[in-house]
Amino acid sequence: MATTDRTTLAGPTRPLGTVEIPQFHLPSTSGKGTYVPRLYGAATIRFGDKKLKVDETRRVAFTLPLEQGVRSIDWDGARPVTAMPEDLLKDAPARAPYLPLPDAAMQVHTFARWAKNFDRWLARTQRFELPARPEPEGRSTLAPRRGGVSVELVAIVWELA
Repeated sequence: MATTDRTTLAGPTRPLGTVEIPQFHLPSTSGKGTYVPRLYGAATIRFGDKKLKVDETRRVAFTLPLEQGVRSIDWDGARPVTAMPEDLLKDAPARAPYLPLPDAAMQVHTFARWAKNFDRWLARTQRFELPARPEPEGRSTLAPRRGGVSVELVAIVWELA
């Protein structure tokens, strides 16, 4: 990634945030690049309907770019990732420079709002595909159960890009 005046590097060590906001590194097989901050969210989602005999649990994780000047987050731009919370690393997998953290990502009240929005976004967007039925039932997907979204972690993750 080329640097410009807007994307100057923060330095060779991870920028310090606040201790209330967890920070991790995504696993990487690459040994080169620049660490880019991302917002990470992981959750367990439960879908169920007694009448349809559905009781399904799914674990999901998503990341979203954290660009300078960001104040609000739109989780609709998130991309799924395979790294679950237990896969995240406390220490960097490789030596590389870091981009700076946006100011908003270091404010606890802003971060808490982003986490709450993640929970709501999952409840609104995640669906379970129902198996095909011989006669039309009127719906082909199932939303999470009431109270079926359980956020495991919202954190800042550093991705080597």
